[in-house]
Amino acid sequence: MSAATSRVRLGAVPFLNAKPLVFGLERGIGRERIELRYDVPSLLAERLAAGELDAALLPSIELARIPGLVVVPGISISARGPAASVLLVCRKPLREVRSVALDPESRTSNALAQVLFRDVWGTSPEFSPGPAELETALEDHDAAVRIGDKALFEPVPAGMQALDLGAAWSQAHGLPFVFAVWAARPAVLDRELYDALHRSKRQGFREVEAIALGYTWRGRQDPLRSLAYLTHNMSYRLGEPEVRSLERFLARAWSAGLVDREPDVSLASFGAPACGTAEGARPRVLAKEAE
Repeated sequence: MSAATSRVRLGAVPFLNAKPLVFGLERGIGRERIELRYDVPSLLAERLAAGELDAALLPSIELARIPGLVVVPGISISARGPAASVLLVCRKPLREVRSVALDPESRTSNALAQVLFRDVWGTSPEFSPGPAELETALEDHDAAVRIGDKALFEPVPAGMQALDLGAAWSQAHGLPFVFAVWAARPAVLDRELYDALHRSKRQGFREVEAIALGYTWRGRQDPLRSLAYLTHNMSYRLGEPEVRSLERFLARAWSAGLVDREPDVSLASFGAPACGTAEGARPRVLAKEAE
């Protein structure tokens, strides 16, 4: 079966921030081709690395850990300032933090926290895997990384300070921060899959108010907060500033010893098909190119 006709096992996160990207897929775009599966970012990375997924909305740090991936141009989950759903919750002033619990659901935000401590805040706390429950994590640590809907919708406990990691990166570098991208094996990504992902994104943007109105987290709805988050905190483009920021982050993570190989961001490029070539032909791979 050719790449253009084979089924694609596509992984996505079950968080509000991904809903504009998967909205069209959930309503039938690409249903003949795509099997959509959900998991938290850390497990998506594991499943893609193990070959259990063909493509995924991948934590961006994994581009420097899983070899041979190509990135779908033009789409990301990013923040150009405060992300609102990626926090460092501290029970001490930042300069006094000596231990940090990492979020078990996270890959990129855990690495971002470590890069910020090293490069921006100039301290070297101990980092260790933490539990999912924030209060439990803070019983044994001075701070905890917190991501996703739980970070967005759960109030910060009284007496605690919450630092927005997206805002901290943007303030330090003057660039957006890229949390996730659609990434795939080169043999999987073709024009048909590329088009389906972009069509789904466009449909999600058209229906962003409906997404916010209908979103439920643990039996609760907060449409005003959800809409503000999707339209003001989150950004879904992958242009030149996002690619530059992604490359800078991966380079800083490599310098900090968080990844084992020098990162290389490879963006797929779909040129006009040659005579006799199917429209769903495999992409050329160009570094440093974005829509």
